Amino acid sequence: MIAQTEAAYTDIVRGAGTGLSYSAEQVFAVQACMTNDFLADTASRNPQSLRLAMLNSAAVGLTLNPAEKLAYLVPRDGRVVLDISYRGLIKIAVDIGSIQWAKAELVYKNDQFKSLGPGQLPEHVFDPFEDDRGEFIGAYCVAKLADGSWLTEIMRASEIWKTRDMSQAWVKSKKGPWADWPDEMIKKTVIKRASKTWPASGGRLAKAIHLLNEQGEGLAPEHLALNALDSPEEGDPEKAGEKARNTVTRALNQAAENGMWAAAEQYFRDRFKNQDELAYALRELDNRKQALPAEAGSSDESGDDPA
Repeated sequence: MIAQTEAAYTDIVRGAGTGLSYSAEQVFAVQACMTNDFLADTASRNPQSLRLAMLNSAAVGLTLNPAEKLAYLVPRDGRVVLDISYRGLIKIAVDIGSIQWAKAELVYKNDQFKSLGPGQLPEHVFDPFEDDRGEFIGAYCVAKLADGSWLTEIMRASEIWKTRDMSQAWVKSKKGPWADWPDEMIKKTVIKRASKTWPASGGRLAKAIHLLNEQGEGLAPEHLALNALDSPEEGDPEKAGEKARNTVTRALNQAAENGMWAAAEQYFRDRFKNQDELAYALRELDNRKQALPAEAGSSDESGDDPA
């Protein structure tokens, strides 16, 4: 199921310079499926979602190595998606030079806490061995920037619960990551907000945050195709809607920057299950490639995920 992504995965990693090894990540993905029957069953029923989750891990530059606890393959709503831990978000920010390091902490009513402003470290005194620190009242993230200065982001508990209440798994059944790992999700929430104030936080970090915000607790696209990567049935490209056209334009612009057209095609086949939209995407891809000089159009043998 995973082998079909090797060429695109390798090209993504090469373009991003993250140093991930496809062979190693393939092993981690197989191990994840072997230790989680629900994940294995979901991957078997929807293999494309597993392949796309692998490409997403390459796009954000995070290993699936369970020992590092940066990113995970998880089953959700009938598909496999890439979920990123708060540690993964921090690693991306450090890798791209946005920050030197960051840390998130939870604050309870019995703690001594004093905010000194966004450019100073807060005063937070508590006993880490105390079982009862009182009611949870908020969280904060401190980040050390490249120039040695500090940025602090604070969120009240009420703000964090609003974010939690946007999780479909939580709203439907009070289950999911917010039920299983509440502290981890709280830290991820405040780090996501803090990252908006970090300098040079574009690229992989912006992509990870954007997709996490779009998709809740995962990175899978909204319209994941359920069929194999075969040629589509005939569609009418003129019937494609404006939203699909805008998505195609953005994806092609990004693919053009790196000359990675094959992965753009795979992305379109994964993204669009509406045949009219897919026909439009493939037509525009072909037109864009034909408009390039011969050497530029032929430089991509595999591909990059443009999303």
